[in-house]
Amino acid sequence: MTPPPQDSLALHARSSATRGSARGSEGFSLVELVLAGSLMAVVIGSTATALLVANNSSSSGGGLSRVDSLIDQDLAAIQALDRQFTCCTGDPCTANATTIAASDSCRDALGVARGPGNENYYSPRQSHTNGRNPADTPDMERFRDACGDGTIASTFQSMLPTLPTAEAPAALSRSVKVPNTTTNLLQITYTGKISGSTVITRVVNLIPTAANWCP
Repeated sequence: MTPPPQDSLALHARSSATRGSARGSEGFSLVELVLAGSLMAVVIGSTATALLVANNSSSSGGGLSRVDSLIDQDLAAIQALDRQFTCCTGDPCTANATTIAASDSCRDALGVARGPGNENYYSPRQSHTNGRNPADTPDMERFRDACGDGTIASTFQSMLPTLPTAEAPAALSRSVKVPNTTTNLLQITYTGKISGSTVITRVVNLIPTAANWCP
């Protein structure tokens, strides 16, 4: 058999290559489509996970900000209480305006009632029209006792305002103790949580203003 001319072989090769190229351009094979679909699913899954993490992070950040704001709000209320809180009544201490106004020990030597923020508002009056030594008065004696046994701090603690409530999934708690009765020091610890995980702890040490007048 006579072999085909070289030109015929070249033409056949080009024709076969052309037909193969044409089949490739008609579309993807089943295997290629399955592989592409799998890759797309992985990409979509990764994107969804990333968005979920971002949303959770944003939610935690917003929750932390709200918890921090509630702590500041509570401290502002405690500071307002401290301004009103006095031991001038000899009870020894109260923040009840009616009780304070009715107490003779909460007035100066001229009978004028003292007001919050006044330097003489927070302890029994230091001057008397009868000329007695303030240390000899029952109110001053009770005040001295309260200064030394932590009564000022514990009384103040019992009058603390209600802690603001955080919205779920955030939670806020407050614990108060009197670690030093001699100085009437209160230690306030705030713990903020989001979805059960602690995100903030703040410790505040406070000595009521009235205790600054202790002898």
